[in-house]
Parts: sequence; structure tokens; C-alpha cells
Amino acid sequence: MANILIVDDEKNLRRSLSIALEEWGHQAEDAASGEEAINRIEEDVFDILITDLVMDKIDGIELLRRTKALSPSTEVILMSAYGTISKAVEALKLGAGDFIVKPFSMEHFESILKKTLDQKELKKTVKHLQAVLADHYPLEDIVSESPQMRQIMQQVSRVADWPLPVLVQGESGVGKELIALALHRLSSRNKGSFLPVNCGAFPETLLDSELFGHCRGAFTGAAMNKRGLIEEANDGTLLLDEIGEAPQALQVRLLRFLDNGRFRRVGETVERESDVRIIAATNRDLAVEIEEGRFREDLFYRLSVAVIQIPPLRERKEDISALSQRFLKIYAEKTGRPVKRFHPSVLGLFQTYGWPGNVRELENTIEHAIIVDREDEISIEDLPPKFKRSELKRREFMFDGNPPLDEVERRYITSILEKTEGNKKRAAEILKISRTTLISRLKSYEQVEGSNQ
Repeated sequence: MANILIVDDEKNLRRSLSIALEEWGHQAEDAASGEEAINRIEEDVFDILITDLVMDKIDGIELLRRTKALSPSTEVILMSAYGTISKAVEALKLGAGDFIVKPFSMEHFESILKKTLDQKELKKTVKHLQAVLADHYPLEDIVSESPQMRQIMQQVSRVADWPLPVLVQGESGVGKELIALALHRLSSRNKGSFLPVNCGAFPETLLDSELFGHCRGAFTGAAMNKRGLIEEANDGTLLLDEIGEAPQALQVRLLRFLDNGRFRRVGETVERESDVRIIAATNRDLAVEIEEGRFREDLFYRLSVAVIQIPPLRERKEDISALSQRFLKIYAEKTGRPVKRFHPSVLGLFQTYGWPGNVRELENTIEHAIIVDREDEISIEDLPPKFKRSELKRREFMFDGNPPLDEVERRYITSILEKTEGNKKRAAEILKISRTTLISRLKSYEQVEGSNQ
């Protein structure tokens, strides 16, 4: 239930909206003027303010300003006639949540209200998540400037305390383990262990032992009994990183454990139990792995009760600047150097670069720059060589004569391929063309170059 204040000089409209809001389960109050509304806001906290834009003395824009000063968490919806839409757009820039054009239906009003309440809940969720993580992990490490990451953080909060598995998907370097850790820290299991294991880092026999444990003499080198991570993480969380690389035989054992919580150590006949929450992570497309017979479909369905898909850094460019500043501070402190600043050209280049290695590549890039830089400002010269080549190509592309259209296309495609370090699939995604089309274009360029020699 939300506490909502309606401000309009039309009594009938205030009454109609109040009745509708109360029918939808909210608490509604109304005010006939901006002055009366300010008095109410000084006395009480409102979740949402719904106000007309055109009013005497204190209009909707001024009321918005004063409301945000008195109660920053209050969301504001402007009601605007057709002739005042430009002012409503101005109000959005000043912090209004939305606006609705008069006259409007109750169905449309309800949809605007629901959207605004969802936005408010999302902001609350992000704030809560960061507060909880602050004691366990630097909150700045979860950067959520982009809408995609804000939605992911909201999803993390919602499913964190589920007893069921979660599948975290995304390219290498996007921060899957950090999201898994957030799921653990926000759950009721947060006093238990959080243990990650990379399923691609062990041979099949050793991975079996790593997860389920073994008894003495189970295989050569097994000199004593050993508890596996499934036992060690009892009452906590186990992250199965790179689950797509798990061998088939292990997949069968995992499926059985997920079904009943029971397992056997390697070489034992005794069944044991463990109450551990499983989070799986992968950079592979498991649908393709299933089609090609490398991953069990039934295991996929057991692991993917909830799926969190983390977009690559190139698709959430709003996070790049904040992440860059975060890493700049971290490595300045780690190396004992004063915190530097970025030359604008560096941040501009970061925005256009494809980041095939995602957040991890950005972090490594800034660490490199901090080490080699001898000035107060990080410049393009302080970045790894590939960035210098990328900037040089960009300048050639923009300033080298007046090339024909097909040459502009060739240069652009070549520059994108360089940014993705030759990864044709990622380059095709950036170019919004199919991989087949990209390969065809590249072959045509090779033929042209061959005929010119």
C-alpha cells in the first residue's frame, strides 16, 4: 500500500482519483493547491505525489522542486494538458517520475501509477542490496548505472532467499561470481560458507572428488578420507562456475543430488546428506550444448529454476565510466600512488571499444595504466598497445581523405573486428548483421586486396 497525495484545483478529479486509489488498496489524500500540498508534505511522508502542472501561485514545476527538497524519496507524477507537454518534459529532467496527459482513462492512470511504484521499489531494492553488501563486499564493486544492471540487482534481491538453484549466465569477465556472492550474502544462509569451484579447472576424477569428497584408497593418491565442497558448504552456498564444462558422468551425480540432497563420496557406499544452495554459472549457451549432446537437458531444467543473464559490458556502456573510476581508485590505493584522473579522450575511447574481455579486461587495462603512468592524468599513451592501435585506426577512419562508401564500410568492419580481438560472433552482434554475412564481407575484402597486388 502506497501513501499518495493528489494535488489539483478540480475537486471532482481529486475525488475520482482518490476513490480509484483506495479501491486499488492505496491510502489517498488530496490538496487543492501547491501551498496546501507543501503543508501536507512537511507534516507527512508520501510515496507518490500526483499533481497538475498548471496551478496558481505554485505550479507543478515549482511544487516538484520543493517536494524533492523536502522529501527526495517521493516520486512525482505530473498531470498535463496537451498544450503543456513541453513543460512536462522539462519536469522529467528535474526529477519527475512520469507524466500523464489529460484527459485520461483510469486504465491508463493505473498503468502509469504501477510503473512509478515499480521504479520506486527498484530504487529501494538497489539501496537495500548495497547496504547489505557493504559489510561483506565493497558496494562499489557492483556498479548499477545502467538500467540492465539495476534490473539484475532487483532480480538478485527477489530470488536471493530462494532454497532453489539459480543459473547465472554471461560472457567471461562480466562478474558472474560477484552476482553469485550477492545472492549468498542476501540469503538466510549468509552465515554459512560461500564456496566457488571452477568445473573446467579439474580433470573428471579430481572434480568428482572435489565436489563429493572421497574415502581413503578410492584412487591412487587418496591417502585419507576427504570431505567434498558439497559437505563443506552445508547450510551455505556452492557456486558451480563454468558448469557447461562439467563432464557427463558428473552431471548425472549432480542431478541426483539436486533431486534429493543425497550423495556418496567417491569410493563409498554410504549415503550422506547436505543442505546446500547451488548456484551455477556459465559463459556457454547451454541450449547449444544440449543440442550437441554435451549437457543434460534434465540437469539444465533443475539448475535454471531462476536465470540471471548478465549483459556484456559493450551493451551497458553507462557502467563503463563508473567502473573505470572505481578501478582507478582501487589500484591507486593498492600501488600507493595518488588517485589520478582520466583524460577525456581515454573515457571516450573506452565508450567505443568493444571490451571482448568485459569488466575483467577493463580492470586489467586500468591496472596497467596506473603502473606505467608517470603523470597526474591517464592518457591513451598509458593504455596497452591495442588501444593505441584502435585510436590510430579511428583517426585514420575519420580523417584520411574522402574514401568511397564501400571503403568506409570496410574500415568500420575492420575496426570492430579489432576491438573484439577477431571474435567474429561478437563483431557481428555489434554490427547487427549475421556471422555469415560478416564472413562473406571479409572474404570479399580479401579478394579485392588480392586483385590489387
